[in-house]
Amino acid sequence: MQTQRDHVHAHQFMMTRLHSALVLGDPSGGEVPGRRTLTGLTIGILLAVLVVAGFGVYGWIVPGGSKSFREPGLVLVEKESGNRYVYVNGTLHPTDLPSALLWQGASAKVKLVSRKSLAGVPRGEALGIADGPRDIPDPESFKAGPWLVCAPATAGAGRGTAPVAPGFRIDLDPRAPHRPVPEDEITVVRGPRDRFYLLTQGRRFQVTDNAVLVALGVPQAGAYPVSGSWLSHLPAGPELAPAEIPRRGAAGPRVGGRSYPIGSLFRHSPGPAEQYFVLRSDGLAVMSRTEFLFAAARSRSEPVVLESADVLAAPMSADRSLLDRLPDLADARVRDLQGQTLCLRQAPDSATTVRSAVVDVPPAPDPAGGSDRGTVHGPVGSAMVVFGVPAPESGPVPLYFVSSAGVAYLVKDAAAAAALKINGVKPVPFPRELLAALRKGPSLSREAVSVIAEG
Repeated sequence: MQTQRDHVHAHQFMMTRLHSALVLGDPSGGEVPGRRTLTGLTIGILLAVLVVAGFGVYGWIVPGGSKSFREPGLVLVEKESGNRYVYVNGTLHPTDLPSALLWQGASAKVKLVSRKSLAGVPRGEALGIADGPRDIPDPESFKAGPWLVCAPATAGAGRGTAPVAPGFRIDLDPRAPHRPVPEDEITVVRGPRDRFYLLTQGRRFQVTDNAVLVALGVPQAGAYPVSGSWLSHLPAGPELAPAEIPRRGAAGPRVGGRSYPIGSLFRHSPGPAEQYFVLRSDGLAVMSRTEFLFAAARSRSEPVVLESADVLAAPMSADRSLLDRLPDLADARVRDLQGQTLCLRQAPDSATTVRSAVVDVPPAPDPAGGSDRGTVHGPVGSAMVVFGVPAPESGPVPLYFVSSAGVAYLVKDAAAAAALKINGVKPVPFPRELLAALRKGPSLSREAVSVIAEG
C-alpha cells in the first residue's frame, strides 16, 4: 500500500515533468530546469562576499589613501582645501601654482589628491618666489587687449584749473566701460608748459597760434589737463597755425580791378559751396575752409567778397598746398568732457605696433598711495604676456607676465616660459613707456624658486 511519502514523491515527479515540458518542451528531461542558473548565482554571490571581505581585511591591515602622488613631476592640489604642494625627497612642501610649475619644469602635471592620501606625510618648508605671483590662469584665459590709458582724474579737470598731472592710469581689463569719441569732434587738452592740443581723428595737433582756438570757438578754460607722457601715445599731426605766406604785406597782383597786399583773403560764393583764396605773389591760391578760418582770425582786415567775373579775370597761383595741409576742422564740434575721464583705448595693430583711439570713461579716482607714474588695474581674473615696443634692434626681446594685479614679472628664459605653460600664449606688443609704469615683480625662473618665510 502506498504511503504519504510516495504520494509526495509522485507529486514532485509530476510537477518536474510539467515544469520541464513548459520550459524545455521535453517532459522526459532528467534534470530540473534552472538548477544550473541557481547554482551559478549562489556560487557567484559567495565569491563576491569573499572578495569584498578580502579587500576589507587588506584595508584594515594597510590603511591610507592613494600613493600615486609620490610620482615625480606632479603639482599636488588638495581636493578639500585647494592647497598646493610639491613632493620632494619624501616631504610635502606647501607652495603656489606658479612656483610649483617652475619647480617641476615643463613636464609638470597637476593632480588632485585627497586629504586622506596626504595624511601622515611629513611637511616641509614653503617653496616659492618672494613677492612672486600667487596664481596663473589657463593659457586660454590670457588677454590680448584692448586696454585703457587714462589721463589722471585731477581736481578741476575739464575746467582748466588743475595742474598738469604727471602720470596716467592704466586699466588692462578689456571689458572696462568706455565711449568712443566721434571723428567729427575735437577734444581740447592742455599739456606741459601750458601748450594746447586738439585731439581728433586719432591724432594730436599742437596749437601754436591762439588764432586757431579763436577760429574754432574753443575756450581755453575748458581744456583738459594731461601729461606729456600720455600725449606721446597719440601720433602727432601738423602744428595748427595760420599758414605762412611768403612776402606777406607786399604789393600783390590786381584782383577785381584793385591792388591788394600779398596775404589778403578772398571768398567767392557761386552757389551753395564757397571758395576761399589767399593772394600770393603769382595770384590767387585756393585754400581749405579750415585754413581760411585760421587766417581770417589772425587777419586785421575783412575777407574780400569776389564776383564770378573777378575770379575769372584774376591771375591764379599754381600753389595748392593749402588745400590739404591741415585736417578738416571747420565743422568739428568741441567735446565737453565735464565729469568724464579722458583715455586712450589701445590694442595691437600688428605684431610690433599698437593703435590708439581717444575715448572717455566715467571718472575713477586713483587709490591712495599712487605714485607719480600713475596707477594700474590688472585684467580681472586673467593675465597677459607682453613685450615692449618698439623692441630693441638686436638681442632677445624681454617677455613679461602681467598678473591680474597689474604687476609685471620678467620671464627669464624659455625654460621658465615652458614651465609656466605660457610658451604657447601669443605675446602682445605693449608700449615700453606703459610697461615701465607697471609695478615690477621679481624675475621668474626655475632657479628663483626657493624656501620662503611664511606669514
